[in-house]
Amino acid sequence: MVSKSPFDHRNAENALTFCYAAIAQGHTITQVFFYQTGVHNASCLLSPNQDEVHVYKLWIALFAEHKINLNVCISAASRRGVIGSNLAEEKCVNLKAPFNQVGLSAYFEALADNSVNIQL
Repeated sequence: MVSKSPFDHRNAENALTFCYAAIAQGHTITQVFFYQTGVHNASCLLSPNQDEVHVYKLWIALFAEHKINLNVCISAASRRGVIGSNLAEEKCVNLKAPFNQVGLSAYFEALADNSVNIQL
């Protein structure tokens, strides 16, 4: 679970590093769940300065390499203006594939299927 914005104390970068390290050690990651201000990681409108890490692009790369579900809490996202096509007109959409809008229940279902939960 990523619950901090992409610019809060490198938490998103730490989460990405953790994912790659876990995969390198042979672990399987089925999803990354974005919650609270962490939903901002899924906004395609992120525009960091050139000397900053572009976290959105790194999440896309993680998905492309490992097909990990990038699930975004729909309630937390809509409250923070991170909107998918099912909630807004196309011109207002800033949450696009491979990010998925899901309910909080998707997170708890994954917890029931797995024995480890890391919150960053």
